[in-house]
Amino acid sequence: MARLAIAVILATVAVARNHAQVAVPAAPANGPAPASANGAAHPVKPDLPAIINGRPYARPSRKDQFEDYLRDSYGLPAIARTTVRSLYGQSLDKPTGWGQDWAGYGQRFGSSSATTVINGNMRYGMETLFHEDMRYIPCHGCSVKRKLENALMAEITARHDADGHRFFTLTPVIADMTGPIISNSFWVPNHGPLDGVIGSRITVATRIGGHLFREFVLELRHHDPPLPD
Repeated sequence: MARLAIAVILATVAVARNHAQVAVPAAPANGPAPASANGAAHPVKPDLPAIINGRPYARPSRKDQFEDYLRDSYGLPAIARTTVRSLYGQSLDKPTGWGQDWAGYGQRFGSSSATTVINGNMRYGMETLFHEDMRYIPCHGCSVKRKLENALMAEITARHDADGHRFFTLTPVIADMTGPIISNSFWVPNHGPLDGVIGSRITVATRIGGHLFREFVLELRHHDPPLPD
């Protein structure tokens, strides 16, 4: 599993270096307002929004960010990630002190739930502090290659400004490590912060898995026309 985690990290860094995505404006910026015959300027139409992954991009409001935080920390995506991690630990009997009965699964689900909530709060706090847009935007009508790149880059980048261009950020990495570190330090018996750092690879894997599920399963319902690479 450690080799798989290292491979995912290396692939993600390679994608970020070679395929950093920049938002493409839907239309060029408007020039000076033309004057009419009497010298008055005609009103200038506002610039059209940038197009991100086949959809117009709008900078999220505080309400949008808060609603995304609630979904990511307490909604169906959060429950799915929590369940997958707890089932994974149950199948491998990790941590070993909890056993593989229903009581042991309850312990693992509780620990995974705490991890999910801590991660979500850290992510929300950092994106608010640094004015980042951490929402996941699926790639509508994109090729398999672009969908994979989009899913991987979401874990090392955030969107900024009105055009939604991507910048490298440590917010996802720090957020996904915080929950496992705290959970292993205070909840899991005979574990410490280092175990949390090692265990964070499962947190990252389940988040990327959620992105891929949206890209290749949920987005099929839109029937978007293919976009050029």
